[in-house]
Amino acid sequence: MNALVPASLQHFLRTTRFPALPEALPTFFSIAGIDHRELPLSNTYAFFFRSGAPHGLGSLFREALLDVVHRKGAEPAERPTSLGPTHAAREYPMKLGQALDLLVHDGPAERSLQGASFVLLIENKVNHWVANNLTNYWASIPNLAYKVGIVLGKRAEAVEHPWLYITHLELARAVELRLGPAVGQAHPRYLPVLLHFLDHLKQMSDTSPDAFTVAFDYAQRHRSALAQAQQLINSITPAGLAATVAEAFGSAYLPGGVFNDRLDIRHAARSGLRYIVFYGDILDLAKPPSFAITFYAGGSHKSEVAAWRAYLTNLPEAREAGIGYLPWLKVYNELVMGKVYPFLGTTLDELTREIAAALATDWQPLEPKWLAVPAPPAP
Repeated sequence: MNALVPASLQHFLRTTRFPALPEALPTFFSIAGIDHRELPLSNTYAFFFRSGAPHGLGSLFREALLDVVHRKGAEPAERPTSLGPTHAAREYPMKLGQALDLLVHDGPAERSLQGASFVLLIENKVNHWVANNLTNYWASIPNLAYKVGIVLGKRAEAVEHPWLYITHLELARAVELRLGPAVGQAHPRYLPVLLHFLDHLKQMSDTSPDAFTVAFDYAQRHRSALAQAQQLINSITPAGLAATVAEAFGSAYLPGGVFNDRLDIRHAARSGLRYIVFYGDILDLAKPPSFAITFYAGGSHKSEVAAWRAYLTNLPEAREAGIGYLPWLKVYNELVMGKVYPFLGTTLDELTREIAAALATDWQPLEPKWLAVPAPPAP
């Protein structure tokens, strides 16, 4: 191993057994493509908050949410102990023509608060921040003996008093704590739905409690060695890889902007059209190492980009080299075509040689076709 790597880190890397972190499996919500949509999430919450729904769990979700509210010390009064059946109304009308995602209460009917002893105003968030008129929401609902305003979201934000921010993860954990002794009451038809829902709430929160526990315990036992490894990883910078790319291209090319995952580089003979070399997958140690060379019609109108693509990708030299349109290029409107290359070596010198070889073999034979052409021929 390289002498620049501390001996203690070399020993650690040779002898340690890294823990296997629990893998996040797809849930029904991700399979169905609704994992980042608020309406399906709110509808599912409403189903499980309704004590009379056929899930068989009664008011478990209500009690779990009140557990979190109580733990945060934000209850308006002593926690109520005698509550009626729980209703959950979706898109409950507020003043000013607005609507609340979820109103949980024990009134006589889903959309009636007459005689209710408690009410929970719930605004549900997935990827959006809190931009709602919470003051109007609060004023739209009568002040019952027990009234709490809650924003449910992925990451805690500051919300105006008397509203309380609770994460989906906090609620999911509270439900799991109460579910243990109550799981036998769940209707077998809806128990899998509930388990998928809870797992989805945890995955949506960008964290796996089980994986975090394993990683935290391991990290505390090996703090020094992992700190050295982190320092080593942090030294692999985009600027370092950009310099390697520039070296591989040579003096006939001029490097431009350096980004976290790519470098702009143009031929000295023409500035408007250029290469963009992507190296993000080399920086990301969780992915197979690879780099991509792409061709960029900088500043061109969409129709010009399409004309360059039709012209260049149909050239025999491009087809023989396997250069063409890549699906992920649609994120970058001005990229014409590209090719991905696996990085087969392990050293920086090997990376330099592989980039230089790809340029010489695949791309330089195409250069006469665009260096001297003011505009692509009409298709």
